[in-house]
Amino acid sequence: MKMEEMVRSFPNQINEQFNNLKSETFDLNLFKNIKSIVIAGMGGSAISGDLVKILTKNKINIPITVLRDYSIPLWSNQDTLFILSSYSGNTEETISCFDAALLKSKKLIAISTGGQLKEKSIESNVKMISIPKGYQPRAALGYSLITLLSILNKLQVLESDFLDSVINASNKLDSFYDEFCTRNSLAYSIAEKLSGSMIAIYGVESTTDHIAGRLRSQIAENSKMLATYNVLPEMNHNEIEAWNKHQFKDMKKIAIWISDTDDHPRVLKRIEITSELLEETGVENIFITCDGVNYPERCLKLLFLNDWISYYLAEINNIDPVPVDRIMELKNKLS
Repeated sequence: MKMEEMVRSFPNQINEQFNNLKSETFDLNLFKNIKSIVIAGMGGSAISGDLVKILTKNKINIPITVLRDYSIPLWSNQDTLFILSSYSGNTEETISCFDAALLKSKKLIAISTGGQLKEKSIESNVKMISIPKGYQPRAALGYSLITLLSILNKLQVLESDFLDSVINASNKLDSFYDEFCTRNSLAYSIAEKLSGSMIAIYGVESTTDHIAGRLRSQIAENSKMLATYNVLPEMNHNEIEAWNKHQFKDMKKIAIWISDTDDHPRVLKRIEITSELLEETGVENIFITCDGVNYPERCLKLLFLNDWISYYLAEINNIDPVPVDRIMELKNKLS
């Protein structure tokens, strides 16, 4: 499947997997008394955990930790729900966390297309949720995101009305694509500006931070370009000093500011002032925000738009976004 098809399928992934999981059942006696949640994964599997954490920040009163590591927290215990997510099922960091989690808790759920994670889950009698094969892991975000939300709903941790709001939001993405994500719209025009630039991406703590991080990683994997990423207000307490006329003298410099309409007024003011200060050093500013009736809708629109930006940037640079040769070379050497 071509990357363009995979990116375009994002809203369909959400609806397809939501329907796939309607009949899925869980042993609620096994998963009762959940006091903490740990989501372990890397790359696209981890970003879905980050997104669940910010999407549900005002909906779930159980702390969620996202792990990108080989080990699990010392504080985790028998009341910790461990969700081990690996698209391939062979991510060595996630497999390591799976083995460690088995020694701490019986509340384990695995998400994968197969591989070692599926094999280990069957051997250890761990609940396994399958997601469709045939995608690049980073392009299967819709599947992994709705799978996590559905699991939390079925474990009675997340209310059904919130899940419904996510599905309703995904149903608006087709019309959003027509207006903002085609080659004659906003996504392509932003990609044109980014080509050949030094790119810095800024999000806002607890609203668009992980959306900004997702754009950085998508530009790296799809467009094969480096970009930096940071969040406000923290950026104003250190990184702002690095922006001066002596830096990157001969390069086109672009700062992307990703914000939400519900961000704190002082943060929005910080973006306004900081972008003006950066402009004085020769930086071109790009501001990205989306309208929507609620945060889930705005979040999904931002994710969809940003994925298209990274895809078009690869196209403009005449690069095939699918292969990840450096990643594969590293994995081969590690093995």
